[in-house]
Amino acid sequence: MNFLGILGQLCGVLARPKMISRIPAPIVLDTTLRDLYASAGDDENIILVYAVPTADIQMSAGVPISRKFSYQSPACPTKDSDILAREFLQLVPQLFGFIAGKMPLILFDLDPDQDETSSSDPSSQRSHRMDAYNVFDRLDPSQRPFLDFVPSAESIPLESTSRLAIINPMDCLLPYPHLVSPEAHYTALSKRALAKSPLPTPTTLVIDTILGPAQTSDAELLVFEAERMLKPLTTHALPFVAKLPQALSGQGVFLIRTEEERAAALAVLQPETLRMLRGMNEENAHLDTCCILAQDLLPGDAVALSLFITKDGKAVFNACCTQLVDSEGNWGGGSLDYREQDQLREKYRSIMAQLASYVHTLGYWGPMGADIMTDEEGHQLVIDMNIRVTGSHPLGALRGHFTRLGLNVAVLLFPLLLRLTKDQFEREFEEELHSGSLVVNAWVHMRDRKTSMTTITLAAGGKESLDEFLARVNVFKIEMH
Repeated sequence: MNFLGILGQLCGVLARPKMISRIPAPIVLDTTLRDLYASAGDDENIILVYAVPTADIQMSAGVPISRKFSYQSPACPTKDSDILAREFLQLVPQLFGFIAGKMPLILFDLDPDQDETSSSDPSSQRSHRMDAYNVFDRLDPSQRPFLDFVPSAESIPLESTSRLAIINPMDCLLPYPHLVSPEAHYTALSKRALAKSPLPTPTTLVIDTILGPAQTSDAELLVFEAERMLKPLTTHALPFVAKLPQALSGQGVFLIRTEEERAAALAVLQPETLRMLRGMNEENAHLDTCCILAQDLLPGDAVALSLFITKDGKAVFNACCTQLVDSEGNWGGGSLDYREQDQLREKYRSIMAQLASYVHTLGYWGPMGADIMTDEEGHQLVIDMNIRVTGSHPLGALRGHFTRLGLNVAVLLFPLLLRLTKDQFEREFEEELHSGSLVVNAWVHMRDRKTSMTTITLAAGGKESLDEFLARVNVFKIEMH
């Protein structure tokens, strides 16, 4: 832990007010990332940088768009850079960092708005920092990460032996040593790489570009190439899933079950394919950044496995969750029954070993997730992989916390937009926060200071009680469009 981090942590403790009249007992996680990394003797020098990049909108002055490591999110519901910054520079890093343990966790500061810039009160410019400190205050002191807030990648405090563990490779982080090679990590995240892998997957058509970087300046040629790449999707048998290779947050994945959905998907994919083609350059051509995938859509629902892959390529089970996915395929959280977890670990033991072996060959180790479906013959197939911490990881780490309270079922909601401030939320759900049946995994106030974006985990003794709990929370929910 560096001096600035210790000072920031101390200042946060002294400055931030306590919002709950009764101080609840600290949350103790079953395991943390530090525990898992420490098994290889590497935890001391790892710095977690859990920001998530955007495809084409710069979220803050200090986090430029990546050009080498390109991404796609054509179905992103907003183009508002401030909303994206609050979600991907604050909310998501808090959620993923919730299970960090006593490790350095870097969060990028938000750009100050006009009110913060003109305010004479220095604390008003750090409201997002107070949000983060308040989240991690609920953890047992022995499991709280060391928070450091930086305006840009250049300000990340590093020692000579430090290495970064990240969510997605980003150009601005390239100058720094990484725990896993950024190019290897980027390849492991690729949906193309999964389709080409030895892992069992649904039948998938991969449509690569035949152009090279030198041809991307020819606008007419790019239009013809986009049409060529999209043509197989116009005749592909229904139902199927169209995917882009580095889709962020499911925002480049299209469920196509009807002709209407095919037409809607093609309308989005046409300009996005052109953008992908224009984004090819000499730095990333070898990374297969431009392709489209068409994958058979299997009946039924996928389960989400969350794991940790050890340095020698073994899988450590964390949890197996049911996913909350809307009709458009957007992920909204996960749920599980803790009483089923031991049985599920055995059920998926073989596919977990295959996943671990495969990502190990790519040079990756650390947390990861995979979506698994079972076909009509009983074969387990890998639908998707997230080679990073996933939103489901906290559910597994909270198992002991909830079951000690007699709570067997839990649901994590992400991202949840509420018409409440943190103060109001804590008054409304004081009893649940105090008892431990409600855990705040991440929180950031929106710029209006009246609404908030959050990730929370609710737990109850059974499904009916959990549904009632969820209904109480949803009273304050704002639909995100």
